[in-house]
Amino acid sequence: MITGSLLLLSAPLLMAGIVYLVLRWMPSVAALLAAGTSLLLGIAVITLPLDQPVSLWGAGEIAMGEEVTLLGRELVLEPGDRVAVALLFLTASALFLLGWRFSPRSLLFPVGLGLLSLLSGALLINPFVYGVLFIGIGAGLAVFMLQEEGAGPSRGAVRYLTFTILALPGLLVTHWLLERYAMTPDDTGLLTAASVLLSVSFALLLGVAPFHNWVRSVGNDGLPLAAAFVLTVGNGAVWFLLLDFLQSYSWLSDQPLFGPVLLAAGTGLVLVGGLLAPVQPRLGRLMAYAAMVDAGATLIALQLNSSLGLAVALFSLLVRPFGLALMGAGVSGLQARTGGDRELEKLSGLAWRAPWSSAALVLGAVSLAGTPVGAGFVARWTLCQALAGSRPGVAVALVLGGTGVVWGVWRVLAILLRRPASPKDRPVSAMGGSEGVSTAAVLGAMIVVTLVVSAFPGLIASVATSLAETYTPFVP
Repeated sequence: MITGSLLLLSAPLLMAGIVYLVLRWMPSVAALLAAGTSLLLGIAVITLPLDQPVSLWGAGEIAMGEEVTLLGRELVLEPGDRVAVALLFLTASALFLLGWRFSPRSLLFPVGLGLLSLLSGALLINPFVYGVLFIGIGAGLAVFMLQEEGAGPSRGAVRYLTFTILALPGLLVTHWLLERYAMTPDDTGLLTAASVLLSVSFALLLGVAPFHNWVRSVGNDGLPLAAAFVLTVGNGAVWFLLLDFLQSYSWLSDQPLFGPVLLAAGTGLVLVGGLLAPVQPRLGRLMAYAAMVDAGATLIALQLNSSLGLAVALFSLLVRPFGLALMGAGVSGLQARTGGDRELEKLSGLAWRAPWSSAALVLGAVSLAGTPVGAGFVARWTLCQALAGSRPGVAVALVLGGTGVVWGVWRVLAILLRRPASPKDRPVSAMGGSEGVSTAAVLGAMIVVTLVVSAFPGLIASVATSLAETYTPFVP
């Protein structure tokens, strides 16, 4: 009998080796194998029952909820982890499919599968504090994925690894302090120290200002779809690990500084991203700052310390991959037609040559900005309504942050739609041909799915609300 935990750890690793071997000779096959494996595992996590084994086409049985011990640590897929783990695999599947069209020979596929194994392990292991070690190892592995083909490690990859490693000691010490506090509840100094360490550690991992430098660098220097992978799958695991901390140590949310710290961190991210997004000279940086605005809004929702705030935060986490995947694909498609040049002015008139990439970029940015038509609009609108009465200034900051991202993408769109005055002014457009039927089909499908989620958010909202009920021990 195969346990679900071992399946989620071993299957991606096994397929990563196969994908790496066939990547050089059959890149399309490698990409589709990675996408298919992630998709099947994501579907298995969300559909197979946890309380009873299921026959695997006569070849054996899978017990998804069965506990297993590995190297003295327990690994188990619990009901609260299902959506989180499925989100990682399904997001990775979509990014692998986009990589098939835009980065077919990159290490995104084998390294991405390896990261899925580590990050799912981070969410399944008990005690969950050991998950931070998986995240640290994953950051080291991500360095290979973020670098351009034939180049050394990028500055963004090195910074991402550095900030992740700096965060690990604080989280491990926090666990030790909280265990001591459980035995000596009168020593409130332990709880204060743990709260400070926890705040700094997750600020490093999530790229909260002033530790946001790695987010900008990853977006600017890394492979666009690999950057989207780090900001969705990698950071997604970190967000759910944060929720696990708050659920297990519910008294942390009762600290007087809990709400103000989250509010300050979220508002700072929204304002930094919103103010800097319109003036960015490169598409990758625009994607990074749009992601920062969305992450800031999630922190603001979490600081409400209520079931509504938690549901809004989870809704944001569930729809964020739509925006970042589309932006990553759009940036990849447009940069491919400039010979790899990242400057905005080199994109002049490319919307007429790459309409699908341009549309993906715009819709992805709109989704992350939380404006109408985007997948993140419902969460942002609900959050603004919740804040309007008690903290109108924060609600205004949210609107300004989203406006900054829209302003930035509007500036890019004006350049993309610019028509050259004469044929001799079109050297950039001539570098790339049409996008092709398969690329248009993949991007078109992603755009349609995003628009459907935007128009009918009820399904995602119901999942977020149900998931919030599994974390409610740390909210009133």
